[in-house]
Amino acid sequence: MNKRFEDAIDRLLISSRGEINSRVSVVQANVSLLDTSTTCHCYCLKVDANNNLRVNDLVDFIDEKILDYAIPKKEIDDAKEYFKCTGSTSKIMRLRKKAEGLFTNLERTGEGGEILLYILVQEFLKIPQLISKMSLKTSGQLHYQGADGIHVKYDNKTSTLNLYWGESKMYSNMNDAMSQCMKSLKSYLLDPLSANSVQERDLQLITANITQNVNDPELENALVRYFDKDDDMSNQIVYKGLCFIGFDISNYPIPGVIKSTETIIEELQKDIENWHKTLINKIKEHDNLKLKEILVFLLPFPSVAEFRKIYLNTIK
Repeated sequence: MNKRFEDAIDRLLISSRGEINSRVSVVQANVSLLDTSTTCHCYCLKVDANNNLRVNDLVDFIDEKILDYAIPKKEIDDAKEYFKCTGSTSKIMRLRKKAEGLFTNLERTGEGGEILLYILVQEFLKIPQLISKMSLKTSGQLHYQGADGIHVKYDNKTSTLNLYWGESKMYSNMNDAMSQCMKSLKSYLLDPLSANSVQERDLQLITANITQNVNDPELENALVRYFDKDDDMSNQIVYKGLCFIGFDISNYPIPGVIKSTETIIEELQKDIENWHKTLINKIKEHDNLKLKEILVFLLPFPSVAEFRKIYLNTIK
C-alpha cells in the first residue's frame, strides 16, 4: 500500500527533458545552512555566445508552462484524451486561453516568481504540485490569498506525507526578499492546526478540489484521510517549506562588457557565503523556524523590475 501510494503521488509530477538548463545554471546546490534545517540551491541566468542574457527566453519558457501550472490535472487529462481520440488540439487551446485569463496584469505582480517556484521545484526537486490554486481565482486581476504553492511527497521510510508550503518573493534588495519570504512562510510551518490556523483555508481547498487536481480516485481517498482532522492519519502530515527568492545583482553583462556564464558563476561563488549568512539570520528571527525543513532557491536578476515588466508583456 505505501509503495503504491508513493508511486501514485510521484505520477502527479509533470516531467520534462531538462529544458530549463539552457536558461539557468547552477551556482551551488544542496548546501545545508549552519544551525538550521534549511537546504539552499542557487542558480544564475545563463549568457549565450552573443553575450545576451537569457532572461527574455526564461520568460518565454515560463509562458510555455502556464497551462501546466494553472489548470487542474483532470481538465488537462480530459483535453489530452480528446486530442488522442480526435487529433484536434481545440480543447488544449481552450485551456491555454483559460490559463492566460487567470494571470494578473498588475504592475507589481509576484506571479512570475510563483510560477518560477513551481518550475524549479518540479524540475530540480521532483516534488509534484498538489493543487492548482490559480484555477480557484475569481478574477485575473486579483492575487490569490494563501500560500504561493502547495506541493506534496510521500516518505515511505517514515510513512509520513510531506506537505510543502511554497512562498515566493522578488525584491530588488536581497535582504528584503529573504526577510519577507521567511516572514510569510513561518505561519504555515509553525502554526498549530486549528480552525483559526493560517493553513486551514488552504487545507479546506485541497480537500474540496482534490478530484480536479489529482484525478485518481484511490489516491484521492487516501489523501483525504490525511486532511481529515478526525482521522488519525492527520497526525502523519509533516509541514515543510519551499522558497523562491529573487533579487538584483550587478554581476551580469552590461552593454559594452562581455562576460561568460562561467565568469558570473565564479563571481557569485565569492558572494554566496554572505548570502547564506543573511538567510540564516532571517530564519532565526522566527522562533523554531530553524527546526523546520525548508528548501530554498536563490536566483539573482540584473533587475527584478525589468524581469517583471518582460513577464507582464509576455504573459498578457
